[in-house]
Amino acid sequence: MDEDMNNSEMIRDLAEENQTRKILELLNESQDIEEAKKKVKDLLEK
Repeated sequence: MDEDMNNSEMIRDLAEENQTRKILELLNESQDIEEAKKKVKDLLEK
């Protein structure tokens, strides 16, 4: 069961890291804070 827990934790950590990378990419592509907010909001609505 510990192995399942470790795998679950690893998957969760990877998902969080990927989400953070995606948000960082959106921020870097944005012209200003308002555009960045809209892009992140749009991402959440997918």
